[in-house]
Amino acid sequence: MEERATDHHSEAPLYIAMLQCLKECWQDSGINTPWWRSVVVGYLVSPLLMGMALLLTYAEEMFEVKPYISGGQYSLVAIVVALLWGVWPALFAVILGFITHYFFVIPLFGLHPFERWSDMAMYGPWLLGQLVVILIVAQRERAQQRALTAEHEARLHEKAEANHALAQSYQQLEQLNHQLESEIQLKDIFVSRASHELKTPITTIRGQTQLILRRLTKSQSTAPELRSLHPHLEKIDTQTHRLHALIDDLLDMSSLNSGRSSLRLARCDLGSLCLEIVEDQRTLSDRDIELDLPSDPVLLQADCQRLTQVIVNLITNAAKYSPENTVLHVCLTQEPSHVILTVHNDGPAIPQEHQTRIFEPFYRTPEAEHSSVRGWGLGLSISKEIVVRHEGQIWVESSEGKGTSFFVQLPL
Repeated sequence: MEERATDHHSEAPLYIAMLQCLKECWQDSGINTPWWRSVVVGYLVSPLLMGMALLLTYAEEMFEVKPYISGGQYSLVAIVVALLWGVWPALFAVILGFITHYFFVIPLFGLHPFERWSDMAMYGPWLLGQLVVILIVAQRERAQQRALTAEHEARLHEKAEANHALAQSYQQLEQLNHQLESEIQLKDIFVSRASHELKTPITTIRGQTQLILRRLTKSQSTAPELRSLHPHLEKIDTQTHRLHALIDDLLDMSSLNSGRSSLRLARCDLGSLCLEIVEDQRTLSDRDIELDLPSDPVLLQADCQRLTQVIVNLITNAAKYSPENTVLHVCLTQEPSHVILTVHNDGPAIPQEHQTRIFEPFYRTPEAEHSSVRGWGLGLSISKEIVVRHEGQIWVESSEGKGTSFFVQLPL
């Protein structure tokens, strides 16, 4: 007998087709149904519904009501069970209906029990009709199972394709990441080597210029044409100093970005450090700088040299971009878990769209670019890298009429 016994063109007997359908429905699984439609509930509900059908039969006999279809309620029970709970509970309901007829309905009407097989032939159409309904339900369940299986396979195929595409994208990102890391590494190597190569001749030029300036200053019998070189030599000294500072910033940025420069953590009194830096900046910038420190020492594990670089950058920036007759404010506030350093100046406000970009390397606001203040836009970038490596945060707040404040938050 072939497996496809349920095909419409097959000439197999009806019961063979039904058994094949039942077998496939029994083997298939995965249909998600509510708990009340489970097979176990179908088995439990079938006797209850069959008992209700029997009570209806007793009521018909008591009130002498003749039904349109004799025994129709029992067929209805089997059909309902088949539609709601599947094939096997429906077969169980058919067996219960037959038993109910044999032991209850036949004696109720005063008939004799089955004495030979021909007596059972009267129930053949009744049983066959129920089995046909069950067969239809079995085919429906099989078709539903096949549809769910096909849908599940389609979803698995889609997920497999999506995972494959994701894996390819990940590989491409890895390749791009490696290329980017290589380019960044080459850039850092170039900046580092170029800075080192430039530093030596610039140091030599600056040293020779300062030596000539000292000799011209000490000499009283210098020719007038040589004395006229004095302002030009001073310009050379100033410009070489700027180039030397730029090279130092480039080296700092390269070492911090590449991770070659590690922090030298030690016990650091941030209050004493701020006091020392502010006193030096008062002398160098000839500006009035107010300092507000907490009464207790502010101690933390940090790289004091790098934090000095951050504080100096913030104070020199505040001095550069604020009127000379205004006061700079440096405040240190200690919280239970962190400390906040604030450097405030009353200079022009920084536009909102530029406040997040001023920490990028070589970025300067349009106002700073067109001002007389010179700079490379590296100080704030280096300061941010140092603060981040201390697991801290740095940000700016600026508005018209309130000046500009830079904040540095460091964990204690």
